[in-house]
Amino acid sequence: MRFPQGGKLWVMLLACLVALTLAAPLWGQATDEDEVQTELERRGFDQFDRIHEALHRWGKILVWVAAALLGIVAIKIIDPLRFYYGSHDRLLKRAVRGVDELLKRIQEEAASAEPEPQEEAAEGGLLAGMAEVAQFSQAEQVPAYVLTVNDLMLDNVRVALSRLRRFEEGHAQRYKDYMFTVLKGIKTLTEDSISADVPSSLAVDAREYFQDEKRYKAWKKLLSGLHERGENQETINSFLLFMRDLKEGRPLAPPTPAASAPDDSTAVADRPRSQVPDVLSEETLGRIQQAAAREAANLVAMIRDGRPRDESCGWQFELVRRQQQLHLRDEAQRMLVVFLSAQRKVLPQITRTRMLPCRTLDHVLHMLGVAELAELKKRIETRQLNIQEIILLEKTFLQTFAKRSSLERVYGQGADAGLMMDLHVPQLRRETLALLRRVHETEPQRFDRATQALNEEETPQHNEVRRLIEQYVNRRHDPPATNTPT
Repeated sequence: MRFPQGGKLWVMLLACLVALTLAAPLWGQATDEDEVQTELERRGFDQFDRIHEALHRWGKILVWVAAALLGIVAIKIIDPLRFYYGSHDRLLKRAVRGVDELLKRIQEEAASAEPEPQEEAAEGGLLAGMAEVAQFSQAEQVPAYVLTVNDLMLDNVRVALSRLRRFEEGHAQRYKDYMFTVLKGIKTLTEDSISADVPSSLAVDAREYFQDEKRYKAWKKLLSGLHERGENQETINSFLLFMRDLKEGRPLAPPTPAASAPDDSTAVADRPRSQVPDVLSEETLGRIQQAAAREAANLVAMIRDGRPRDESCGWQFELVRRQQQLHLRDEAQRMLVVFLSAQRKVLPQITRTRMLPCRTLDHVLHMLGVAELAELKKRIETRQLNIQEIILLEKTFLQTFAKRSSLERVYGQGADAGLMMDLHVPQLRRETLALLRRVHETEPQRFDRATQALNEEETPQHNEVRRLIEQYVNRRHDPPATNTPT
């Protein structure tokens, strides 16, 4: 089909118009897409800027948090406490290296002598919670391993004790106790052999050993330093005297006045001593408790009637007498602790009051197993009082601050009872206060333990016992100067 020349031109113009018509929306769409893309790119850069700014602001904190977490993980992995305790144990083992053989013998003998575990009886709870009473065996008083200690081993014991002074944790205290047990055994066997005039079975000649000037001075310096730190003071005091007597050639054990035993007080001499057991064990515990109950009733009867009903139940006198002999002292002290503790528990059931029934100083001395005040003062000076005896003295002293109506439960009512209060209460306060102050000087740690025990027993909430004892005994304030309790 042929179009005229002008018709071709119109056709081309029409085609161009159609093309422009169709391209306009597409162009507009492309323009819009370019603008959107530009807007998106611009917003994306803003987000990156914000993220960069946030990282710059919080980056240091995140780094520290990450470092802390890494540090915690490192500590968990490395476990520095394990290294510390490991190094402590290594140093402790190095300190006792010279006595390893002796420690092995001690542990073997302790393991072989350990009794079979037994269930505790319902009424036999006296042994529980008492620091001075643990498990007891009927083995010989001096362990067999003491016999193996020679001169060189005794030197090693001294070196080990010197090195153990800076250790307080772990097995250090147990090792110290082992070493002091060896010293006590050497002292006991040496004294027994000399007093019996028989050859000593010890591998070490203690007399010859301590006559060596160098060794004597080394031991004296060590034990004096340990004594100042408050460690095993009773054992150290007795061993220092033992060393001095051996070095100076003095007699170790004074002759036992067997013939003068009946010359003691009549009350003590009339008591059959064979009834008192020799050791404290599960078998003898019941007998001691029963004797304490009888003595409690006997004490109340003696205070009310003026004389004891049964002279044979005052075991405290025999237990105190036994403490004059070194090889019987420890066991007698343990039995006296149990005896007095059981007696204090029975007394309130008899008197219907928590106050002690003691009206005079003689009653207190009787309860403590001594015939006169001078004997009790001597026991304080030689550091032989146990916690129960200190508690009795503290309780007697504190009772003197009670109101008169409360004291009537002890002394009774009436003119005679009032006269007895006016006469004896000031004396009890004065004498017990002086005794307690001296106990605080000679045995401060044991005195504090006794005070704490009595405070928990009598006034656990407001601590009146502890405050009064600290005011008048520790700080030495004068009590009220009155002869009549209010």
